Amino acid sequence: MFILKCETQFDTAHYLSDYNGKCANIHGHRYRLVVKVKDNELKKSGAARGMVEDFSFIKEVLKKVHDYYDHKLIIEDNELGEALIKGLEALPQGFEYVKVSYRPTAEEMSRHIFNMIKEDGINIYEVELFETPTNSCIYREED
Repeated sequence: MFILKCETQFDTAHYLSDYNGKCANIHGHRYRLVVKVKDNELKKSGAARGMVEDFSFIKEVLKKVHDYYDHKLIIEDNELGEALIKGLEALPQGFEYVKVSYRPTAEEMSRHIFNMIKEDGINIYEVELFETPTNSCIYREED
């Protein structure tokens, strides 16, 4: 089996509604995203012949993930999130946010990112999302 590994980083903020602890406030992270793409066979023809996947295509997809989250506030789609959005939309400078259907934990984000990459046709094997330099979540579908 061949496994390719690519990574990117992005800065984003989030808050965890109904969380009691230090991270209950809106706070940010420098996320590091490491993805692994796998296949047992190499492409047999075309420009990607002899490759699992063209690294440039993987980097394009990672740029989409980067741009989706980078320098935005991740807001859970719930009552508190809606109130926060109303406040942000009232600001004159136009605040950027991403509304998600999940609680923006490293676990949920890693699964969401995995599915985003999979939708672009990449044979994604694993996503590892570092919330800090020493704390990460690995998501992969069942083998």
